[in-house]
Amino acid sequence: MYSISFVKTEPQLKQVLDFCYGILGQHLRGISPYRYEDWKERIERDSKLLVYAHEDGNVVSAVLGRRENAESLVCGFVACEIGHRRQGITKKLMDIMDIFEAEAVQAGFRYITLGSEEDGFYEKCGFHVINEMHGQKIYQKLLRRDSPNDIFVKKRDC
Repeated sequence: MYSISFVKTEPQLKQVLDFCYGILGQHLRGISPYRYEDWKERIERDSKLLVYAHEDGNVVSAVLGRRENAESLVCGFVACEIGHRRQGITKKLMDIMDIFEAEAVQAGFRYITLGSEEDGFYEKCGFHVINEMHGQKIYQKLLRRDSPNDIFVKKRDC
């Protein structure tokens, strides 16, 4: 059985990033904004955007978000171990990120963006393809505010 945690310490961050680099590519270690140093700066301010699942001390899935600018959040890393895919673990992590979306709307963020080669999964989570580059689809999820008193997140079941 797996547990879900937010990244709050440097040892957790190192373990989660090693996992993500192992799945998404070691080349990301040297590319800003995906370097360890970049993520380390985000632990205190954005720990609600850094969530992972672990089982028997090993990371099995992770969703790491970051602020891109005053209007945009980015899911920088979304990764799941092959043996744990299609079990709903990453879906659960994305659901936890949905909880943060209401706060993101209140803070003035307008959208969440991510890039992936994955088909289907992100559309089910309310993301839409807005572009394609470097062999990846660029997905975006709009966060809306209909009136100053009515804050909500446009959401579909993942």
